[in-house]
Amino acid sequence: MPEKKPHAKIRNIFCPTDLSDRSQKALGVAARLAETLHATLTVCHCAPANWFTSENRLPTENFAAIKGRIREQLIHSQDPNSSLIWRSLVLENSFDPARDILRTARETEAELIVMKARVGVLSALHFGSLVERVVEASPCPVLLLPSRYLDRQDPSDNKVRFHRILFDYDFSDATDHLSRVVNAVTQGYDAELKVLCVLEPMSMAPTEAAPLPFSRRRVRTIVRSRLIDVLEAEGVQTGRVPAYVEWGRHAETVLGYAAANKIDLICTALTPPHFYFEKLYRGYLGSMLRSADCPILVMQSVRSGRVREIQT
Repeated sequence: MPEKKPHAKIRNIFCPTDLSDRSQKALGVAARLAETLHATLTVCHCAPANWFTSENRLPTENFAAIKGRIREQLIHSQDPNSSLIWRSLVLENSFDPARDILRTARETEAELIVMKARVGVLSALHFGSLVERVVEASPCPVLLLPSRYLDRQDPSDNKVRFHRILFDYDFSDATDHLSRVVNAVTQGYDAELKVLCVLEPMSMAPTEAAPLPFSRRRVRTIVRSRLIDVLEAEGVQTGRVPAYVEWGRHAETVLGYAAANKIDLICTALTPPHFYFEKLYRGYLGSMLRSADCPILVMQSVRSGRVREIQT
């Protein structure tokens, strides 16, 4: 069994805002999260380039107005006795906000990015833009806040609370990064952690007809044993954390479990897309964002760690 890893504290949280109502709410959530986890918060706004003039620097009054809106949102979102340390950055002349957000996140050594994520029919067409690009190339996990969640949230009146956290574990490289953040959030909120590993059939055939070298029960036993070993190596007390292995379609199984157990936060790794269509519409994450009522913590994996590697 690998040596246990010490619990890692989240030190730096990064939140981009476009100053829209939902984006400002996401900023409030980030502030509340940073308070609870005793992390430093960096806020970033990308001011678009002016295509019609040769002078692309923001006028002083515009710069001050942006800073003022960020400051106002943070003040209203903080606890009166908060000791939150934060700073705001305004990136002028931004031709590519996704690129600038990623560059700034790396420069500030962000360990968690918090941002809004649109949902609905039109989001499938637009999901190949800023959110997807940030998630694909992010140096750290990204906490996505769906619109329906933000519409119910008022950080100025209510603290952000996570009572029940679901970790969708898939043995990929991304879960190593996710584990640190999941453990920090679980301990910071004194939340109940549940771990789920979904074994998705490799073909479109029904689960009962999926070809496997072992019986489904045998595979579940092997995977659960391996899952417990990995979790204990990450410092998780498996005696207190339920670990489940289920067969089924990935998104449907995770969403069904989350709904049945009243999950407040879903943590999941994203496997690399196999086709351009899957990349454009992001089938799994798109389904999660369209249906989930809670935030989703994601990390892009370089390669998949699911059934094929577990069986070998």
